[in-house]
Amino acid sequence: MSVELQLDHVVLLVPYQDVVNSPSWVTDHLTVSPGGVHADGKTENKLVLFADGTYLELIAFINDDAEKRRGHWWDKPYGVIDYALTTTSDHSFGALKSIKDRLSQTDSGISYTNPQDGGRRKPDGTELKWRVTFPTGTSRGNAPFFCHDVTPRDRRVPEKRVGRMGVVVLSIYDLSRNLCTSILQTPKAPILTRKKS
Repeated sequence: MSVELQLDHVVLLVPYQDVVNSPSWVTDHLTVSPGGVHADGKTENKLVLFADGTYLELIAFINDDAEKRRGHWWDKPYGVIDYALTTTSDHSFGALKSIKDRLSQTDSGISYTNPQDGGRRKPDGTELKWRVTFPTGTSRGNAPFFCHDVTPRDRRVPEKRVGRMGVVVLSIYDLSRNLCTSILQTPKAPILTRKKS
């Protein structure tokens, strides 16, 4: 049985003020959900939700603090800095082993870490937990990371979504054909879209 990989979210680094008080051109036209402070205490986010279950993560270093930013994997210029894939049924991370095996047969030098615990607390106090796997052998953002919910997904990505359908295309220029083939099993796999419910 193969596991379907799906786009989970795209990470957009913004100034802290844009997370704390999102601009009206965002809030007037998109569904914005309160995020919260990540477990490391360095970053805070809000989510721009789409009807297909994907979202944009607007993330910022708290108070734009240079010390929080220094040495962090997201210490990059503002803009798209990372993206995550997920599966809906692979809580044992079987797909990860398969991806690692395929990557080991390439000359990409890329692999993935073992799953690590992550989480954040929402402004209402709700604790969210997930497990993530990060690419190794490349810079963050050049290959996707994987995010799997431990707490129910609808706590992290609320069902209340209006208007906008979702992410139609995500072009990744830095991914080589070998890397794409290794992660997705085929260079033509349409994993960066989600099925309609």
